[in-house]
Amino acid sequence: MSFKAYIQNVQVKSGKTAEDFFRIATEKGFIVDGKIVASHKQLLEWLKSDIGLGHVHANFIIAYLRLRTHDPKVSEQMKKWAYETGYQDSE
Repeated sequence: MSFKAYIQNVQVKSGKTAEDFFRIATEKGFIVDGKIVASHKQLLEWLKSDIGLGHVHANFIIAYLRLRTHDPKVSEQMKKWAYETGYQDSE
């Protein structure tokens, strides 16, 4: 599945855009000064319990947030897949 398709599926399921997730994560203090300060576990718990995403979609949103913040934890393989299948920095 492509990055773009995942984004669309999550939006249909949650009613939230990728930008909404970034904004909410920032409001909740998970992202500070453009950097993720929360652990993967904290982000996963938030997305699964508060938002109601399943495990795969929650992990996808975490990957999106890591890409968006240029987090060094994003693998080169993930970056390559994301950019080749629809991710754009301007999202």
